[in-house]
Amino acid sequence: MTDEPKRIRRTRNTPQSVMDQIVDSSKSPAEQRESIVGPDPRSITSDRLIDSGSTLINCACSDNPDGAFALGTINTFPGQSQAGKTVLMLTMLALCAKDSRFDNYDLIMDDSEETVGGFDLEYLFEPVVGRMIYPKYDGDIPRPSETIQDFKANVLTRCKTGKPFIYILDGLDALTSDEELEREYHNAMKKAKSQAQAEELKKGYHTEKAKHIGEALRMINGMIKRSDSVLMFTQQTRQNIGPGWGEPDWITSGGEAPFFYSFHRVYLSTGPARTAESHGLKHKIGSMIRAEIIKNKLTGKRRKVGIEFDIYEDLGIDDVASCVDFLKKTGHWTMSGAWMQAPGILKGEDKMQRMDLIRHIEKEQAQSELRKIVGKIWKEIEEDIRLNDRARRF
Repeated sequence: MTDEPKRIRRTRNTPQSVMDQIVDSSKSPAEQRESIVGPDPRSITSDRLIDSGSTLINCACSDNPDGAFALGTINTFPGQSQAGKTVLMLTMLALCAKDSRFDNYDLIMDDSEETVGGFDLEYLFEPVVGRMIYPKYDGDIPRPSETIQDFKANVLTRCKTGKPFIYILDGLDALTSDEELEREYHNAMKKAKSQAQAEELKKGYHTEKAKHIGEALRMINGMIKRSDSVLMFTQQTRQNIGPGWGEPDWITSGGEAPFFYSFHRVYLSTGPARTAESHGLKHKIGSMIRAEIIKNKLTGKRRKVGIEFDIYEDLGIDDVASCVDFLKKTGHWTMSGAWMQAPGILKGEDKMQRMDLIRHIEKEQAQSELRKIVGKIWKEIEEDIRLNDRARRF
């Protein structure tokens, strides 16, 4: 007797789409089960991590300052409007484009919200120019996914080619097909023969999107893992009215599937605006962004304290400044008035003011040394908060 689940086979008369053929090509029940749980965290070495573009997000996701997200996984990014989700996605693609490990990867931006066109890619994310592609084209015109079904077909078609990819869907909420469902819903309601039937129809249409998302991620998950590809998608959050005890004050649409299939789930929110003044006028030029790791299958740790960085309109993620501020906040780099000591970057008792230090690090291309220092302090903190003085149960 075996506990292996039986494979469901199609009858001769059952129609098969290309997507179904890909799904049925999974080789064994063991592989199917493995695809559900995701990669074994013990197999994820540093060379299998993707840099998020934020040293602090990297540390929070993997305890490694150089990478956050593992190959072979699905990762989701719920967040507030204007919380930097698209900038984070483009930053990751640009870093992948610069990394020789991904020379053979397709770097796909499924811009369902059609926001990428608002960025000066050559100025802010130059490496993606010539490398970033859309999931499909109409002649020379790029076409993002319009519905959940489009998205599912686009990803599964990529899986079928056998070529690994980094696929960004920005964002999931734009694939609602609300107009079609609303029209069908109203038509169906007109034909409802009773109030009870109308209520049943209403419930069905409200769950349609979640059902399609769950089906899509179930089909995609195993193939992403086996091809060493990565799927990342953003979600818009909205206020959770009357949350229960322990529940967040925000929710997303699309049901529980995005959370269930996420290897990492990172919530982004906005902090204070960053401004600059000229000729007596003050302008907003960026925002502080706060990140919270709300699911982490790599280390099991959920972190949010201290994961803050600025995003500027003409710079993108200010990773250097966030690292400097982290080292100041933790007391590793100390202040004397407006002057900062920065051991590991500055020699001896040398001091600099904050902005001068940031410019010095960039001029001397000392970002790698800075990341190593942040990683060292992050690991010291993680070790300090462990319950090392307690006897293990097993």
